[in-house]
Amino acid sequence: MRDLAMGTPLREVSTVVVGAYPSAVHVEWTPPRGLGRRVAALPVDNEPHPFWDGSGMEHFVERWRGEYFRPEWGTVRPSRLNGSSGRLLHTRWLAPLGVAVDDYFVTDCLPTSMMSDGVEGVVTGEGAYAALAEELGLPAVDMLQHPSENAIVARAERQHDRLRRQVEASGASTIVTLGNAAARVVAALSGQTGGALDEDTYEEPRYATIGDRNLTWHALVHPAVRAPWVERHDQWVLGRRTEPAA
Repeated sequence: MRDLAMGTPLREVSTVVVGAYPSAVHVEWTPPRGLGRRVAALPVDNEPHPFWDGSGMEHFVERWRGEYFRPEWGTVRPSRLNGSSGRLLHTRWLAPLGVAVDDYFVTDCLPTSMMSDGVEGVVTGEGAYAALAEELGLPAVDMLQHPSENAIVARAERQHDRLRRQVEASGASTIVTLGNAAARVVAALSGQTGGALDEDTYEEPRYATIGDRNLTWHALVHPAVRAPWVERHDQWVLGRRTEPAA
């Protein structure tokens, strides 16, 4: 997969949001009749922008289908998985911090979507895609395997200059990281060590200096988080809603 272009903000905003790497545009793929089982979410390209909410998915899938998909491969349609994290980003991550819907800029530590474990099971070995690749002449898989958290942090060192430029251009006073990897990258970018999330201090803001920006830093879980962290984030959301107005 090609890298997703990640430029600098076009205007100043209050908040920069940093994730680990882009998700993908997914299609639901049904192979030709009798040749295999349906795949509910097959990634075919980077999402249009970080934490895409799935809007316009029909357009993106139709454009991809016209350029790359052959009728003899079966049928595809947009997957319901598209935009699942992006749809939650404002309502359950940014709105509790008082961030308006048009007042934040989103970027990722790495510029390319990666395989989830589920996707790897589909496209390798005896998975549905891999099993039919030779028979149908399907394209070779061009997607990196899901990296470890340590690998994301290490690879992101090559992205530090880009991330620093984005933060400086944003004019932001607040930075929000989503997940451990992004938190560790921002820690390194600001000359700190560690950075991993701490359940006991989840509500407490941190502070970071990146380039010429002195930032209040909220290190939060990723929207795709699972238990037990999802319950911890729910407590944080409830606490933000019940805080008295300043």
